[in-house]
Amino acid sequence: MNEINNAFRINQTGYAEGLPVYAAVLAKDSVTLKDDNGKTVPMEETAAPKPDEASGDEVALVNLGKLKAGTYTLESVEGKRTLTVSEKPWKAVTNALIKGLYYQRCGCELKPEHAGIYTHPACHTAPATDWEDRSVLRRVTGGWHDAGDYGKYVGPGAVTVGHMLYTWKLFPEGCSDELNIPETGNGMPDILNEARYELEWMLQMQRNDGAFHHKLTKARFAPFIMPQDDKEPEYLMPVSHCATAAACACLALSYRVYKAFDEAFANRMLLSARRAWEWLMKHADDYVPFRNPEGVFTGWYGERTDKDDRFWAACEMYAATGEREFRAEAERLYADGQQLTAFGWADVGGMGALCCLFDLGEKAGEILYDRLKADFLRQSEEALKLSHGSGYGTALAADQYVWGSILPIMSNAMAMIMNALITGRQEMRNAALKQWNYALGMNALDICFVTGFGERRVMHPHHRPSDADGIEEPVPGLISGGPNNRMTFPMTKEKMGNTPPAKYFVEETFSADTNEIAIYWNSPAIFVGAYFCR
Repeated sequence: MNEINNAFRINQTGYAEGLPVYAAVLAKDSVTLKDDNGKTVPMEETAAPKPDEASGDEVALVNLGKLKAGTYTLESVEGKRTLTVSEKPWKAVTNALIKGLYYQRCGCELKPEHAGIYTHPACHTAPATDWEDRSVLRRVTGGWHDAGDYGKYVGPGAVTVGHMLYTWKLFPEGCSDELNIPETGNGMPDILNEARYELEWMLQMQRNDGAFHHKLTKARFAPFIMPQDDKEPEYLMPVSHCATAAACACLALSYRVYKAFDEAFANRMLLSARRAWEWLMKHADDYVPFRNPEGVFTGWYGERTDKDDRFWAACEMYAATGEREFRAEAERLYADGQQLTAFGWADVGGMGALCCLFDLGEKAGEILYDRLKADFLRQSEEALKLSHGSGYGTALAADQYVWGSILPIMSNAMAMIMNALITGRQEMRNAALKQWNYALGMNALDICFVTGFGERRVMHPHHRPSDADGIEEPVPGLISGGPNNRMTFPMTKEKMGNTPPAKYFVEETFSADTNEIAIYWNSPAIFVGAYFCR
């Protein structure tokens, strides 16, 4: 990787005409901005350097203004940095984040005409064994590999699809390009084609009584081999409340999206969602957090409660059917208290808010629209405060750099975008833009976290195919989880020592705790990117 630029941190994929151009300045001397003719351009807003707790840097976040298309150079005696401004700078990276999920496909060949050099044969096609009844074998194929490993998990898959479908519903002009995947040209936008690949797998994960198996994995993570070489038995793990509720929500949402394209497929999903809901109602009082069975060491994805998952499910079922029982249950769960600005697999209250605020709207009623909107707007102010308090504009507290810190950062961007859509506040939009810039290079590490993009980019993600395929460049369009000093491996602690949280990052394949990829980290970034690509 190239040497870190000590004077300026920028969005390495460029900036958009018509939007503010932000740069983080670490130079201690005066700074000038020059156009490609060497002419000095006035900067709209300068700022004094201030301490950034998360990184330990003295940094000034400057607004260079809304610049015309062209090439510009930031200069000081300590260094210089070239940046570009264009009409649609982020189409390529947003499309790559969507197609990154294609490269995670399981159970099918990735052919050269679609995958380029990242081709491989079909993988994981053998029947799976039911963990609880080893006499039961089922063929469950397809879906996406969840992260850097080859497991497949219902809850994370459901929230990933949920992000994608709301992206398409809200910002279709930002995410409807053809992506050169096998289904391209079939009359359906490729973002929906890709999401359908996961949905087809999800439908197979439902048990006869309506419950969903929590995950389909091996007993242990595979070594760093290509997916077609991973021959150990796969197991259908026990069912869980959270997986069932998340699948119910996702399928009810999917019914509304896909019925315009394939009514029969949409009806299958609604029927499956109803069966899941019936199981949830029968077992509402016997919630037990999912735990890995003895002898299983793959991703846990356990949650302390399923109230947020059931809230999301109730909202989506009401939107899909208009039936009062779902509205009543959503209101009851909302009254219990919901975090409305969280969009990750562990807390999906924000997904319910998306449904109420942008799908149901005023027909959701006084509780699920008027009151919920007021609560949402109040809660989303916290993201803005975090951004204002950071030297880099990053909407994350110094003590919250967790495993996959890109998720809370992108979740906060989503919340601020939703606030801006409701209120029209440019302050919220601009703070969300700073999170997009963070992901693409305007950060303490001077790194673009999306593979395949940026002059200084992630090259060694914790991702088995990227390590095992013998190709120098990793699989493109995957976003790294980023800095994490909250739950780290001993090897990471030894390397990082007392490094500040925002720099607690090891750009090496072993570092699952800081440099893994995950489908549900790509998907909120897709939401944010599509918003800014409109």
